[in-house]
Amino acid sequence: MTTTIRQKQARRRRGRAVAYAAVTAAWALTVWLSTLLSPPAWLHGAALFVHLASLVVGLGAVLMIEWHALLWATGWSTVRELRQADRTMILPVWAGLAGLLASGALLEPDLTATATQVKLVAVLVLSLNGVALTRWTSDLGRLPPTARFRSLPRRARAWFVASAVVSQTAWWTAVVIGMLNATS
Repeated sequence: MTTTIRQKQARRRRGRAVAYAAVTAAWALTVWLSTLLSPPAWLHGAALFVHLASLVVGLGAVLMIEWHALLWATGWSTVRELRQADRTMILPVWAGLAGLLASGALLEPDLTATATQVKLVAVLVLSLNGVALTRWTSDLGRLPPTARFRSLPRRARAWFVASAVVSQTAWWTAVVIGMLNATS
């Protein structure tokens, strides 16, 4: 391997390490702020609206990307189409997550409740998984536009599927617990 390739790989690893730290810090800041803030009812209502709108945007974008990934994995589309979906939808994913974190700090979650703790861990997991997926999307960018999922090494395919399962499990865990918390 040339020095240039190694330098690029090292830069990407450092960038992901910074992103892991930033995501974890944003999550921790949200949890901490939620213990300090006691918004008036009108602000709580507005925060709930922003939270729900951010959920629609973030989860909707994740579902679109993962739908395109499923289509590629089953041979119904190309890696080129998956890469385009990822490039198009990545901003709404992270904007939705940022909106969830910002508004979540104002929703006065009961941090002593087990369900809330599970939801918060699910949000952290889906966030960290999102950062981990940046390596995968970087790898996808180096594949020929007609590359088939089944032509990937078994380990890469397993990692791809595991990331999707983690993503969907974490997102839907947070959604279901959030819905249960809001209706109880």
